[in-house]
Amino acid sequence: MAGAIASRMSFSSLKRKQPKTFTVRIVTMDAEMEFNCEMKWKGKDLFDLVCRTLGLRETWFFGLQYTIKDTVAWLKMDKKVLDHDVSKEEPVTFHFLAKFYPENAEEELVQEITQHLFFLQVKKQILDEKIYCPPEASVLLASYAVQAKLTLQSTKSRVAFFEEL
Repeated sequence: MAGAIASRMSFSSLKRKQPKTFTVRIVTMDAEMEFNCEMKWKGKDLFDLVCRTLGLRETWFFGLQYTIKDTVAWLKMDKKVLDHDVSKEEPVTFHFLAKFYPENAEEELVQEITQHLFFLQVKKQILDEKIYCPPEASVLLASYAVQAKLTLQSTKSRVAFFEEL
């Protein structure tokens, strides 16, 4: 019986149809990633994929930003990606950025990756003079950054030392 049915079906009809896709480039503050997205994907599908790839659970602070004709806009989660006014040239580029800032970063930013992404974005915005930071605060923030970097290097050195034992 199965043989009779299979003989009536052509080989091409047995093959699974591959969904049509387009390439997307996601730029974070310290990395770039490329994904193949299905044409039917909504903003939420792409955003969730990016967050899973980054290992990010505190997703509510972030969004995907794009630029079109010198205008910055945010990808809407409930709208198809290609229905936005994005460039149709592949790869379509989005920037993964903090969209909302917490009132108390120390208490609200729990995950290390969230803290890292916020730090890089705020640092860049201060250096690009997009947000104002008084000179005294700039010196304090720079000292924190140096201290964090030295602490990280010291920790890596200790781990390497104990791995050699």
